[in-house]
Formats: sequence, structure tokens, C-alpha cells
Amino acid sequence: MARAKSIIFLDETHPIDALEIIAHEENWKFVREEDNEIIVSIDGGWKKYTVIARWDVSRNLFKTICTFEMMPPRKRLVKLYETINLVNCSDIDGSFTYDYGEQLMNYNTNILFSDELIISNTELRDWIKSSIETTEKFYPTFQKSCWGEVMPKDAMSAAFGKIAGHA
Repeated sequence: MARAKSIIFLDETHPIDALEIIAHEENWKFVREEDNEIIVSIDGGWKKYTVIARWDVSRNLFKTICTFEMMPPRKRLVKLYETINLVNCSDIDGSFTYDYGEQLMNYNTNILFSDELIISNTELRDWIKSSIETTEKFYPTFQKSCWGEVMPKDAMSAAFGKIAGHA
């Protein structure tokens, strides 16, 4: 596999520094108050997403949480949780959780690095964009499940392009 010109050697370049450079290049708004964490705001097609990226030095683990605000009616939470379970059983690289107290939908992904692994800026950028794309893909599914008269298994069609019901 061909690597991009700018290689991040994890033992030499801090992964959060690399993501900060990418945020500058992409004109993403970001806040970095800690060495091992950056918070990036990215506009999507459906919502504004917040990506929290953390580097766990002791475990060589790069973790991202892509979040968006969601305030489903309390009476629809059971449907939402059932939908989340269905989504998490589908072929995605991370997992969704809903934080009722914060009213945030979270999409969690991780990369566990070995000592030898390298990643290019392009691969890191693609990983962040992939988190946004996955979150965008399932946004309509969660909306249909919480505000539509659609059962969770039928709401999944919104993410996979199958037409179910009527508009």
C-alpha cells in the first residue's frame, strides 16, 4: 500500500498534533486544552457534529467520539435503544450510545496501535471523515425511530437505501 508523503510516526509525532494540523487544513473549528485531547466541530449534511479525539499513551489507543445533540421524546426511548442495538449489530466499525442526561448521540471508534504502526495524515483524515459519514448515514434512522411511526427494524431502511412506507 502506497503511503502519503506526510507520514505520522507515532513514536515521533503526537497523534493529536497531527489531527490539529488536519483541522487547520480542513478549516474545522477546534479546541485543544489538553495535550492528549482535541475537540473538533464539523458541519455535516444533517447536523453539526463534535468529534472528541483522545490519545491514551499507556494503551497506544486513539479514540474518537462523534456526537450530535438529540432530544427524543421520553416515551420513544425504548424504540431508540432498540434501534441503537440494531445499528450496532449491523456492519459498522464502531458503536452508537445515547446519553440521555447530556442528550447526545455518540458514535465511538478506536484504533489500537502497535509500536511499529504508522498512519498517514490522509488515513487519519479519512478515519475522522468516516466517523462523520457513519453518523450521517444513521441520523435518519434514529429520527424515523424517535419521531416517525416507524418500527426500529423498518427505520434501518433509511441507512441502507431500502424504501419502506411512505413519505
